Amino acid sequence: MKRREREARLAMRHAADYASWREAARAFDTINGLDHWKREDATDDYDWKLIKSRLREIRGLRTSNEIGKLVYHLRQGLHWNLGNLSNPILYSHALVGTKQLIEDYTREVVVALNFLCDGNFAEFDEVAKLRFFREILASFGRSALMLSGGATLGLFHVGVVKALVREDLLPDVISGSSAGSVVAATVGTRAPDELESLLDPQSSYYHFWKPLALKEIWRKGVLMDQSQIRRGIASNILDLTFEEAYRRSGRIINITVSPAGSNQTPRLLNYLTSPYLYIREAVLASSAVPFLFAPVQLMTRDEDGKRVPYMPSLRWTDGSLKSDLPGIRLRRLHNVNHFVVSQTNPHVIPFLKAHPEEQGLVSNLRDYVYSSLRGSAQYAIGIGRFSVPSEQVRRYLDTASSIINQDYRGNITILPKVTVWRYAHVTANPKIEEVKRFIQEGERATWRRIEMIRNQMMISQTMMRCIRRLEDSVTAPLAVSVTHESRSTTGRPKLEVVRRRDP
Repeated sequence: MKRREREARLAMRHAADYASWREAARAFDTINGLDHWKREDATDDYDWKLIKSRLREIRGLRTSNEIGKLVYHLRQGLHWNLGNLSNPILYSHALVGTKQLIEDYTREVVVALNFLCDGNFAEFDEVAKLRFFREILASFGRSALMLSGGATLGLFHVGVVKALVREDLLPDVISGSSAGSVVAATVGTRAPDELESLLDPQSSYYHFWKPLALKEIWRKGVLMDQSQIRRGIASNILDLTFEEAYRRSGRIINITVSPAGSNQTPRLLNYLTSPYLYIREAVLASSAVPFLFAPVQLMTRDEDGKRVPYMPSLRWTDGSLKSDLPGIRLRRLHNVNHFVVSQTNPHVIPFLKAHPEEQGLVSNLRDYVYSSLRGSAQYAIGIGRFSVPSEQVRRYLDTASSIINQDYRGNITILPKVTVWRYAHVTANPKIEEVKRFIQEGERATWRRIEMIRNQMMISQTMMRCIRRLEDSVTAPLAVSVTHESRSTTGRPKLEVVRRRDP
């Protein structure tokens, strides 16, 4: 048994893709007797009786073709995290998957939704279906991927995205701050069939960092050459506005920027809030770490199609300073209630758990140190903000307070390991082998969370795909007049149509 366990561990360590890793991880789970735990429904960690009852009810109504009752029960019974299904503890026992009951319930809901979407029912026509699916999606909510700041460590995000793309789990809503904005915008300015080529390490490699000469540092007051990072951004990101990128990719890309001056709040830039802003300058601003890079002026397309400054008196800096993970705004704008976070901020990752369910002396000690340091820093900054006479110093303290007060976690948080090697490369131009290493670490860190992500995204993904199919079937046969382009509940462009009645 020990030999088989060692073989499984070795196979996981050397796995080249998720399928190989999953096969080895399942073997490891079987060797350690976790298959029995998966088959056993009962545990205090979720409401297994409720889930079992709902599974039996939905399956029974579907197999007996009771369409009206099935629609009724799904309409009022589908809720995010029903019965605490997303409890992280449920995914802490096995390397792959969780309770069989949870997976059976999730798959049955998906089967039932597809059954209703694709079936031909006299009492439930296409228009009624479309209304039903839009309503349940609005109620259920959807997922977003949030990519943090982290300078060169942000290459880890590329591996996370790569793993999600290959399992068809990349959310349509993606936010990025600082380094994360580069990855988010690279994905968001390409069509879906172009994504695979972006996952090649050769495509991700570019020298973003170039120190200025001492004379230039003295003159500009910053350490790095901004023209170099501008070239790096241009090599990865197409020169599109947020609206143009949305039309091209179908994904809702959100970039955070922080104000360089006072009397302004952080901005979340996307096709709704800033449709005509150019993404390249938004990413440049989001990446403008104070002291390293100068604040950036945003650019927009005016009513004549010309590229002009946006609010010329304003400048913007690093998005992670005040809004690394803009969860609240994503909830309000895009109906998001489930967040997958790839977190690479160097000042944050030593204090976060890759697995929230972790317990033990080391884990609890880390929590204690983090909360103590955070509380002490907040107290000291609070005193300074009211007692320091210099307005400039108070502004720095406000920024420090914003950094400390942010929540850097999601429902699922994917983290790199803390090593001296990683910190030594935070502001360095990595060689291609190091780029591959960063990306591979992002992939491998995501593999352990794939089944948890899949189970928590599968239902909302199915709802959105059903809506797209129904929008096509409802609009295609009609004689229509196009009134204007609007946005569907899924966040995809759609045509607003008017039915013509025969005279």
